[in-house]
Amino acid sequence: MRQAAPRPVRRIIVAIVAVLTVVATSSGCNVNDSPEEREDSNAVAAQIQETLAQRPEVVEVKVTYQNNISASAVAGVTITVKAGSDMEPVIEEAVRLLWLSTLHPLGVIRIGANEVEAKQRGIDRTINPTGADKAALEQKYGPRPPE
Repeated sequence: MRQAAPRPVRRIIVAIVAVLTVVATSSGCNVNDSPEEREDSNAVAAQIQETLAQRPEVVEVKVTYQNNISASAVAGVTITVKAGSDMEPVIEEAVRLLWLSTLHPLGVIRIGANEVEAKQRGIDRTINPTGADKAALEQKYGPRPPE
């Protein structure tokens, strides 16, 4: 029969696990968490958002970039277009702008597009720029800018 570890040993183990958890959480596990990098990323996302907002079919657009413990290297775009508009050109432009941006790392691109006052769900797309979709993106838009 196996005996439980003595209380002092268990306390030490619990303390070590707690310290490692705090360190991993506060360091972001090697993700972009410096204020300067966050500011730069937010500025790039804002510029992409502004560019997309200038399209005549776009009613509303929100571009975000997160690189933290809960969302590692994720760019998100939510687009609302005028009723009857073709969403594909806007989606393609969003993907192109993100791909060619200086957002690094870029692990996932999530796009949601819908028409104003739509009664049904629009388009939801997830793109993997470092895996399955990388070759197609490189072929279509060229290489990503260096970090």
